[in-house]
Amino acid sequence: LQVAARTNSREAYKAFAASTNAQNTKTTLRGQLKFKFEPARAIPIEEVEPVQAIVKRFVTGAMSLGSISQEAHETLAQAMNALGGRSNTGEGGEDPRRFLDDRRSSIKQVASGRFGVTSHYLANSDQ
Repeated sequence: LQVAARTNSREAYKAFAASTNAQNTKTTLRGQLKFKFEPARAIPIEEVEPVQAIVKRFVTGAMSLGSISQEAHETLAQAMNALGGRSNTGEGGEDPRRFLDDRRSSIKQVASGRFGVTSHYLANSDQ
């Protein structure tokens, strides 16, 4: 992959992808599955939920600030907010300055009530 990225080589990427896919068939559950596709049984596209409805169900796991970096914690919140999903603060809470911008996690974990669980923290929660 590094060779493909450094040289912008499509052939190097194809070799990397083939090797990775071959390894996955032996080492992952997904690689063990065989899918049957029957075009006659396909769901009409009109019956498929729009992407905006699907991503609303996307939620990050509860990862405490401290178990991952502040940057990672905030980036997860920003990504989920941009998608329309929800991020979880984890037991470590979040800086109150985040309540007013796109770094805000919509799910506030309370757990044992430690780590700055205040009425202000809870009021800035959706869940």
